[in-house]
Amino acid sequence: MFPKADVHPIIFEEICVKEDINDPEKVEDKLLRLERTYSRDDKYKGVHLIVLCHGFQGNSWDMRRFKDNIAYLYPESLFLCSSANEDFTEGHIEEMGARLASEVVAYIKEWVPGKNLGRLSFIGHSLGGVIIRTCLPHLEEYKDKMHLLMTCSSPHLGYMYHSSKLIDAGMWFLKKWRKS
Repeated sequence: MFPKADVHPIIFEEICVKEDINDPEKVEDKLLRLERTYSRDDKYKGVHLIVLCHGFQGNSWDMRRFKDNIAYLYPESLFLCSSANEDFTEGHIEEMGARLASEVVAYIKEWVPGKNLGRLSFIGHSLGGVIIRTCLPHLEEYKDKMHLLMTCSSPHLGYMYHSSKLIDAGMWFLKKWRKS
């Protein structure tokens, strides 16, 4: 009856209404207002491009589950799982932001020709969220198309114990291990 969950995820949406259940007209009216509030905004024209950016020492496949679930809800959208910084996550944030911006611009020119870009959204995990923030000033030409910036577990304020010997040793080990 249901497709496999790993192929087509099942998404549950629940709306709870605290109203007098003895008056069905009030409950139905409230549900209709909620449905209008939470319905998709289809007023834009063009393609919705969603850019996904991985975290520290990650790769483009790290964001695959995000992409799969969002593609289930928005099948008409285009997705770019960034690979520009896969080998450079130990570098400078500004350089990584510039690389991501150039990758986004190249993708738009190749896959969204002309003025067909309707929306531009970004989703980043960990360091990917910080990279996206540094990328945005390089994408000034698309500022009227920006729609969403979502970051998950991104250290926007830095990390608190940056002088910790344990963290420094762990980072040193990760860098050496990755290069071996």
